[in-house]
Amino acid sequence: MYDTAKAIVLNLVYMLEKYGFVPNGARSYYINRSQPPLLSSMVLEVYRATRDVEFVRTVFPSLLKEHSFWMSDIHNVAIADNHGQVHNLSRYQARWNKPRPESATIDEELASKVNSMAAKEKLYREIASTAESGWDFSSRWMRNSTDMTTLATTYIIPVDLNIFIFKMELDIGALAKLVGDSATSEKFLRASKARHIAIDSILWNSEMEQWLDYWLPADADCQGVHEWKTNSQNRNIFASNFIPLWLNAYHSGLVRFADEAKSKRVMASLKASGLLHAAGIATSLINTGQQWDFPNGWAPLQHLIAEGLSHSGLSEAKKLAEDIATRWVRTNYAAYKSTGAMHEKYNVTACGESGGGGEYKPQTGFGWSNGVVLSFLEEFGWPEDKEIACSGKVLTTG
Repeated sequence: MYDTAKAIVLNLVYMLEKYGFVPNGARSYYINRSQPPLLSSMVLEVYRATRDVEFVRTVFPSLLKEHSFWMSDIHNVAIADNHGQVHNLSRYQARWNKPRPESATIDEELASKVNSMAAKEKLYREIASTAESGWDFSSRWMRNSTDMTTLATTYIIPVDLNIFIFKMELDIGALAKLVGDSATSEKFLRASKARHIAIDSILWNSEMEQWLDYWLPADADCQGVHEWKTNSQNRNIFASNFIPLWLNAYHSGLVRFADEAKSKRVMASLKASGLLHAAGIATSLINTGQQWDFPNGWAPLQHLIAEGLSHSGLSEAKKLAEDIATRWVRTNYAAYKSTGAMHEKYNVTACGESGGGGEYKPQTGFGWSNGVVLSFLEEFGWPEDKEIACSGKVLTTG
């Protein structure tokens, strides 16, 4: 479906050209916040499948525009490490201080728990910024995991966002070279190297062997240069702490985000993290009732981590990736057999059980669940005679 894939990218490029970024959805009330920056990844995948250089040439200027959006003052944060070296990293920040139109009554009810109008507007901005992250909602973004009014997403330097931007810079560097723009290619490769150093300087934790989100002080205005502090890293364990492994699957000729020795340590940390369960990788270890927390697992997180493990160069990591993929396919298949539908999220502690929690009724159908299962089947295979055991029952591929 190459034409369909190209058309999807062109639709997103149209919105990017019109609004300056890719909105969180194709409805007018989403023009105050972006999607996570994965458009360059889509362009690169289309090119790898079609080798259509003219398509790349057509959309390339728009990728530069999206990168500029994420480099703007509202997203950029400067942090000086222990050696005085200043690094620039990015955060989510929606340009919105009202209830989300799609969830206005829910937001207004939550805001009724804070007093002043200024506090309400600040909370509305945090809610929209959390939605911009894709992780809506999770203890990851709360100062107090039991209190949604303590959302502080704009004060957090997220691991995954900066990995997405790092890959965007690598993608643009590679695509610029493809269309004959050597100066832009070199510029973005330099930018990617600087972000690589920034991520490992500010977000890497050598004790936990994970990358951790970094919290800015509650009274920070997010302008100027902040001094790095060890206790500002969020030491709670989330699946996002392992997303940097994903970069192992791309641009290996240019840079490996984690060498084999480091990947091995990160893999050991993942195994010991408590995130791995019978039906996949949990989003977090904290059960708050929010949908991006335990015990829910989400298809994109399974795929990002498994893809990184599979391409780390380690046979044991590839085996773990296949194990994660098998668990995930198994639970999707079991749920499909019992309900007749794919689901947007799954309970990773119970094979065949869809996930719950959050502010809306769990959704069925779900493209990313479909896509990740297809990707896992393509990469790891599914022998026709293989049986899939689930919760004491044996399900065959039929």
